[in-house]
Amino acid sequence: MNEARIPTYKLFGETEIWADPDPVHHETIAARSAMYAWDIRPHSHDNLFQVLFVESGRADMILETERENLPAPCIVNMPPRSVHGFSFSPETVGQIVTLPQFLVRELLVLSPGLHLELDRVRIHPLAGDDASLARMRQWFEAFRAEYAARHEGRVTVLMAILAQLLVWLARAGGRVQGYEGRERFGERLDRFHELIDRHFRERRPVSFYATRLGISTVQLNSTCRRRTGRSAQQLIHDRVLLEARRLLAYSDLDVGQISYALGFRDPSYFSRFFTRAQGSAPTDFRLRHGEVPEAGSE
Repeated sequence: MNEARIPTYKLFGETEIWADPDPVHHETIAARSAMYAWDIRPHSHDNLFQVLFVESGRADMILETERENLPAPCIVNMPPRSVHGFSFSPETVGQIVTLPQFLVRELLVLSPGLHLELDRVRIHPLAGDDASLARMRQWFEAFRAEYAARHEGRVTVLMAILAQLLVWLARAGGRVQGYEGRERFGERLDRFHELIDRHFRERRPVSFYATRLGISTVQLNSTCRRRTGRSAQQLIHDRVLLEARRLLAYSDLDVGQISYALGFRDPSYFSRFFTRAQGSAPTDFRLRHGEVPEAGSE
């Protein structure tokens, strides 16, 4: 792979502007995966949130540079910008719902703290939880039927089902606590992450981000620690490390080229940074994770 970036799709394998007149998209896992021999290569979505319901069959997910099994039945929420891929067995039964990220906030507008629980990838096993599994089957089947029909009020019904599903996912995240100022801190952290995504290759100091957020470095660090338990500098380093991992696993750039692409002036300093943060040298990491192996391979 000569490209330094992971493919960014609107859906699976599509790069054109969202063409669907509906505000959401629904399809079965089989309908999409069969076109790609049941193997969806690693990619990301800039502004789309996805929910996968894997009801039965064998499924593996690549998340960033790691592969893990999806224990069917399960449900997965996939926020924007997460690098992911899937390998499904041909008998896999499941459904996927995709919606623009802004719609998540709109559907949870009366419960503003909940959308903060959907900001990272989560896998929710449903085996042994008969009530939740029955609820998922009911919601997804109702969504599928309404999506396929063209009855008056169709979008209203779809939004009502989605709102229930998103609330369930947020509650299942297990972090909803509700404290004064939660929404304010959450929005500030969202804006900080957006700035990091834009500028992390420039090796900017924390003060650069604080100034653009209109707050002090003390306030920024306080927000980061309150929401994540990590300092602002650690979050910046986390983003640099994530990109380094992606480039080592999915590009043909050598370590020196990667170091310069990430704003390091000295490849040896990059190697020390990566080794300290990751626990292994860049070359060792590439040997283990480069071109992530197929499911079932050693």
